[in-house]
Amino acid sequence: MDRGERVDRERRAEAPAGLPTPPGTGRFRNPATGLPRLWVEAVVLVGLYYVYTATRGVAGSSVGAATDMGWDILRLQQHLHLDIELSLNRWLQSIPPLAVASCYYYSTLHFVVTPALLVWMYRRHPGRYIRARWALVFTTLISLCGFFLFPTAPPRLLPGTSYVDTMSHFEGWGWWSGGASAAPNGLEGLANQYAAMPSLHCAWALWCGFMLARFARTPLVRVIGCLYPAATVFVVMATSNHYILDAVAGWAVLGVSTLLSLAITARGRRRPAEAPPTPAPATAAVHRPAVAKTATADVAKTATADVATADRAAADRAAGTKVAGRPGLEPDVGQASG
Repeated sequence: MDRGERVDRERRAEAPAGLPTPPGTGRFRNPATGLPRLWVEAVVLVGLYYVYTATRGVAGSSVGAATDMGWDILRLQQHLHLDIELSLNRWLQSIPPLAVASCYYYSTLHFVVTPALLVWMYRRHPGRYIRARWALVFTTLISLCGFFLFPTAPPRLLPGTSYVDTMSHFEGWGWWSGGASAAPNGLEGLANQYAAMPSLHCAWALWCGFMLARFARTPLVRVIGCLYPAATVFVVMATSNHYILDAVAGWAVLGVSTLLSLAITARGRRRPAEAPPTPAPATAAVHRPAVAKTATADVAKTATADVATADRAAADRAAGTKVAGRPGLEPDVGQASG
């Protein structure tokens, strides 16, 4: 079996069987797979972007509150002995090649790997795509609500600290802006500088890692999927863009979002089972009794014939017995032989 046939068999196995397509949904869903059409997915992405734009405007007007939130998180981490960001930041700054590679990692993979895996799930694992997509959508929406309600300054923007903005320090080595982290030069206004809590980078990275570890066929790709979330946590903290509690919060948001996606998809799968059964066609109801009556008549005729045959056989045996028992009717052996 070649690779194409194996992929087709997996698609058929993963596709939700027996789920009827509601009337009028062909415009929004592919009738063959039941998945939303690509333009519907594009509309969802555009909507999420505008929601993000709204949170950016609110965060820009509350710099004081974002700075206070950043200090509160840092003090809490110090109390819990989790303040490792400064040590990682200093260590990364001492190795310029690794620092530049981390800058490329931070400014590229977050915006490339996640959409690429969405397309991969849509094409290769359509039966699992809806649940995976909803988990990512809920993660993004909850995170955007966090950015709106709790704007947080990252370590690099806390005044009076020793954190070095790695992206700004190595600005000349890439396309990113020195004043807006991963945003390209000239597009600084598109970035929300105070969207640290929860870490959307870490949440998306864990989602990507799970998809690769769960559905990839090559063992090497599965290993990369396991390492990708950990590498992302290191990069976002070493470049002083996030606290470790930001990563923990992002993972918690992904967990809640996964439960929500499970609830939605499970509800969708139960609906066809609750629908009333479709009545059988009228022709089937008419012909089935006729067939049954014919079969019954044939059985009855066969049984009657068997009984009649048995009666005749019994009568013949009785008649032969009577003839053999009457005197004078025995054959004369002598005469017959003479």
